[in-house]
Amino acid sequence: MNTLITTLCAFLAMITLRVEPAGGIHPVITLKVRVHLMQSNTTPAMHTTLSETDIRRVFPKVNMIWAQAGIQFEIESIVLTKALPLPPEMRTQSMIERVLSMIPKDQLSAKAINVCYVKEMEPNGFFYREPVMVKDTAKLEAVPGGMDEPLPRVTAHEIGHELGLKHRQEAVNLMQSGTNGFLLNDEEIGLARMTAARLQMEQAP
Repeated sequence: MNTLITTLCAFLAMITLRVEPAGGIHPVITLKVRVHLMQSNTTPAMHTTLSETDIRRVFPKVNMIWAQAGIQFEIESIVLTKALPLPPEMRTQSMIERVLSMIPKDQLSAKAINVCYVKEMEPNGFFYREPVMVKDTAKLEAVPGGMDEPLPRVTAHEIGHELGLKHRQEAVNLMQSGTNGFLLNDEEIGLARMTAARLQMEQAP
């Protein structure tokens, strides 16, 4: 725990400026996020029990993780989004396709990253196309110095996919599947910043 606190404090010191190993300085890239707390009276798995208070706790930790890349996420809004009924033709499809078919696309922001929380699905989260999906019952394998709770780490991991990153199977890495590691290498940081800069331009008024 002391290692985690020390590391996160170092990340907080980088929130204003990202300092590269070679000594160059990059300004922070800030991206807007719309958080959807999915609701459903008919499909319990789609009905999250997270509250706005939970989200306000989770995202500062997401920002601690992404401070190492000089990328931060600003909550544009936290909304209760009613899931659509599962279309009959989707019942034989994969869980990922079923979940995506129940997301009302007209409720997604065109000017922000959309993150949807549901109660139960496999895996812990995914991003194949908008939106980012995270289950509020996510569980992870603990690694030395890893994140202290699953939700911020899973959220940060799936946002990493939206920023163009692929899985990298190294236990302490943010893009490793199923662990609570949260580090990024220089190549991942460079790619994420390039994608984030493009998204920032698209989000501009």
